[in-house]
Amino acid sequence: MRYFRFILFSFSILFNGLALASVEVAVSGVEGDEYANVMALLQIARLDKDKSYADYRVRYLHRQAPADIKKALRPYGYYQVEVNAQLETIEGGWSAAYQIELNDPVKIAKNMWEIRGDAAEDEAFENIIENNSLKEKQRFIHSTYEQVKSRLLSLASQRGYHDARFIKHNVEIDVAENTADIEVIFDSGKRYEYGQVTFEQDILDDELLHRFVPFEHGEGYSTQELSQLQVALGDSGYFSQVQVSPDWGNAEEHTVPISVSSEPNFRNQYQYGVGYGTDTGARISASLNRRWVNTQGHQLRGMTQLSEVESRVGANYIIPGQNPQSDYYQIRAEASDKDNEGQTNRLYRFGASSVVAMGKWQREYGLNWQRDDFEIGESSGTSQFLIPQASWNYVTADGRLNIDKGFRFDVTLKAASEAVLSDADLASVELGFKAVVPVTDNIRFLARAEAGATYIDDFNQLPPSLRFFAGGDNSVRGYAYEQLGPEDDTGTILGGRYLAVASAEIDYRFKENWRVALFTDIGNAMIEPNEKLKQSVGFGIRWISPIGSVRLDLAQAIDEPDKPWRLHFTLGPDL
Repeated sequence: MRYFRFILFSFSILFNGLALASVEVAVSGVEGDEYANVMALLQIARLDKDKSYADYRVRYLHRQAPADIKKALRPYGYYQVEVNAQLETIEGGWSAAYQIELNDPVKIAKNMWEIRGDAAEDEAFENIIENNSLKEKQRFIHSTYEQVKSRLLSLASQRGYHDARFIKHNVEIDVAENTADIEVIFDSGKRYEYGQVTFEQDILDDELLHRFVPFEHGEGYSTQELSQLQVALGDSGYFSQVQVSPDWGNAEEHTVPISVSSEPNFRNQYQYGVGYGTDTGARISASLNRRWVNTQGHQLRGMTQLSEVESRVGANYIIPGQNPQSDYYQIRAEASDKDNEGQTNRLYRFGASSVVAMGKWQREYGLNWQRDDFEIGESSGTSQFLIPQASWNYVTADGRLNIDKGFRFDVTLKAASEAVLSDADLASVELGFKAVVPVTDNIRFLARAEAGATYIDDFNQLPPSLRFFAGGDNSVRGYAYEQLGPEDDTGTILGGRYLAVASAEIDYRFKENWRVALFTDIGNAMIEPNEKLKQSVGFGIRWISPIGSVRLDLAQAIDEPDKPWRLHFTLGPDL
């Protein structure tokens, strides 16, 4: 009987130890990153709440919990942590609660960082040391310490310190004094320099490709400059793939050669299009882009377009400049035939220009000869002008097509002299402005303005292609394309010497790719600058497409209330 009772007692203990129960865990006294790290390292908190566990395992993990919590908080500078741990049985399982008292964090007593080697004279390394949150008398956070070390190694790799290493990197924690002493010695070694740049390709002269290189032989190595070279060659259109790599295996005497491998693009690019615009009517277009004509990298682009209002054909021959990624020369030829509401004009134009990009600025100096055969209203004529011109534009935006914030400014100057292949003396200035300003996350304000003025003795000698017109999709909506301006006795719009147009618009994004807009436009083309401006109001809807905003607008001309609302359809970027 005594043995039977002993067996029952033993089984009782065994089954109690193996009883299965679920666990609920609560942690208080910490928040934010510290709380997240505690929950990540607290073993008892990682138990699945939907599963049951043996009692002995729960008790064991509860005994380990204070150690887990203290370990989780040390990276944040808390070494004097106190934990009040409680474990209670509840219906269906266990309840574990841990009240944490952080106490004072460890403060930095000594903060010594020493840079040796060539990097000792490199300001970029000094900036990392000076501009971090590891300061004496501040809380020591281990992750910040590791980040600074990582940034030093990363910068060394980016700037050609290929042999960089830490000679010493120690952190001593005095738990009794609650202080941390940091001592780091970083030896960058000698900075590597650029060696020979070789190009693996057979379509272009290496001399042209070397003009893309933004560094000189013997300059200090930088991965940023290698990235600039790769992007510039990729954007050139010559190649479908480009890879720029340092050849560390063949580096000698701290000089590293650079290898550029590439795959040629298709030599010819063809594009075809069918479209419709309320200004142009239905249209079809075709274009050819010959990405390289010869081994000097010259390019040829041809385009033809047929539409109800204007048809044109043109070609553009492009010659890379000394810095091919930012400047080039172009020779242009075009012919167009326009027929719009009593205005017909056949234009032939030939010209050459130099284009240079300077950051967000681009300037173009050019010389164009043009001949116009035109009829407008009751007058007709033939004219020719040799026009030197200069233009500048500035663009800054947070994107290329769909823009939330941006600004554009344009200036164009033109002139001609009767003494040099021109039918009259001419001077002209045109100004353009556009802005996209965010008001809230979903509301934007858009503004644009155009102004122009032309000097010529006899306005009748000025062909339609050099006159100013207003009205249409991108001018004063609510009026037909180029149907704002002085009229003759037949009601034909003659165009003007002066132009003034402005627009204000506000739109609201109500879905991810959809906006609605309200707007007002005002402007006119004028013979004299003091003539009355015309205004319109309207609303529209925008679809934010992968190729830019698709806009559908309804506008009413305030000055012509008897006329119906006019529909306008446009496609393209906001700037």
